[in-house]
Amino acid sequence: MHYFPQLESGAMGQYPLRRVRRLRTVRNQMADGREVRLADVAATVTEWRLEAAWLTDGELERLAAFFEAVEGRLHTFTFLDPADNLLRWSEDLEESVWEKGPLVAVAGGVADPFGGMRGWRVANGSLAQRLMVPEWFYYTVSVYARCDGGGVLRLLRGSQSAERRLTPEWKRLSFASQSDGTAESVRFGVETEPGAAVEIYGLQVEPQIAASAYKRTAQRGGVYPNARLAEDRLYWATVEPGRHACTVGIIHGEHF
Repeated sequence: MHYFPQLESGAMGQYPLRRVRRLRTVRNQMADGREVRLADVAATVTEWRLEAAWLTDGELERLAAFFEAVEGRLHTFTFLDPADNLLRWSEDLEESVWEKGPLVAVAGGVADPFGGMRGWRVANGSLAQRLMVPEWFYYTVSVYARCDGGGVLRLLRGSQSAERRLTPEWKRLSFASQSDGTAESVRFGVETEPGAAVEIYGLQVEPQIAASAYKRTAQRGGVYPNARLAEDRLYWATVEPGRHACTVGIIHGEHF
């Protein structure tokens, strides 16, 4: 499997970046003039335009090697959206994509840190989601969490984990790391202490070294398998010795 490479900074791209999503609605006009409309999810197309400036020699070499490996538009690869949450169903922890420990209890309808009721109470175990992403990338796991009695919450990233101190007030916790592993799937999530109940909101995973603003997701997260390059040529310019600029187009279609 091919993966669009990260920069040496651990980021997937630089800002500004452009993302366009095209949707299609199927319309059927009845004999009496009424219309029936239905969203055609399978026809969704997403395009990115990544503009990278001041690339090092090593970054440009990796990008060129990736371009040769996928042979331009010919082969597909997995692209991790730098402007999205990689997790699916970030606010519905009862969906089947979430792996729950044997004794864990999950309940929704909890007040969240922004005045809504989209928080969750997780007790006595782990809650995680396995993503088909490269283990060796940088990732940041983040979540808003609180607990009346304090304690700790463990943030999970594959075989790595980090404990973060809880308080009665909502606080955003994060854990960023890189791994030397070679697996092509990684398990991300949280784990409470035995018998403890923690209120959480806004679980997020990003392919970078720090957390950005929370992005709510549903059935589509920020992992795009079967993406393709938009062009069969790779253009770059050398702006000074050892520094380069390059623009890359990426396209993903549910029906490709």
